[in-house]
Amino acid sequence: VGLTVIANALSERAQDLGFPRDRICKIQGGTFPDYFVDRSIDECRKRVGLSGDGPILAFSSLDGHWDLDIVMKTLAIVARKHPKVRLMLTGEPSELVREMAREQGVEDRLILTGYLPTEDLPWHMGCADIFLLPFPDTLYNRGRWPNKLGVYMALGRPTVANGIGDVGPFFQRHDIGLLAECDPTDFADKVIRLLDDEALRQELGRSARETAVQYDYPKLVEKLDEFYSQLLADASQLQAV
Repeated sequence: VGLTVIANALSERAQDLGFPRDRICKIQGGTFPDYFVDRSIDECRKRVGLSGDGPILAFSSLDGHWDLDIVMKTLAIVARKHPKVRLMLTGEPSELVREMAREQGVEDRLILTGYLPTEDLPWHMGCADIFLLPFPDTLYNRGRWPNKLGVYMALGRPTVANGIGDVGPFFQRHDIGLLAECDPTDFADKVIRLLDDEALRQELGRSARETAVQYDYPKLVEKLDEFYSQLLADASQLQAV
């Protein structure tokens, strides 16, 4: 018997319940580097018809636009230093998200793409200078892996995130962006740092793309296959005894 988990918190919980550690395989979400291609920002903005030369921050989701309160507050702070900054939201955000933007006075800075055909998503997301990954300290976030991070990395852009759950250790192992405290001021400071330092932004973007290739889904399948093979080999040895 074996167990696959997507986060360390789930592995630790299983061990607390008596499940053997060597029978647990952690496999987080992977990436699609052949589909989400690292294209230039200018090329992507021209393709989707986005005008303006200011920086674009982005958060991608289909309809689960959670934890965006800190993003709207961050956007308002960043706008004081970078008056042309905008925020792209893919998918269809709820009215609550729009209300958050209105409360912070940033509604006119939103680029709402709506639902996008699959083939258009990489082009729209490729318009971003920086990706945002709000990840506050909740039980839910400690026990999951944000699959959108794999997409962000594959597109070759840095990400500003909260280091909760497995996100923090992952950022410490791989130079893919900056970690921020779970408050808008620090989150905005990290975004501004990247906007003001093009060399750092480019360096982290390249590293993010290289990291994405390491976590291509076929490679994760190989890891899972090895885990299954080992379980079967162990079972065969037990039967032979």
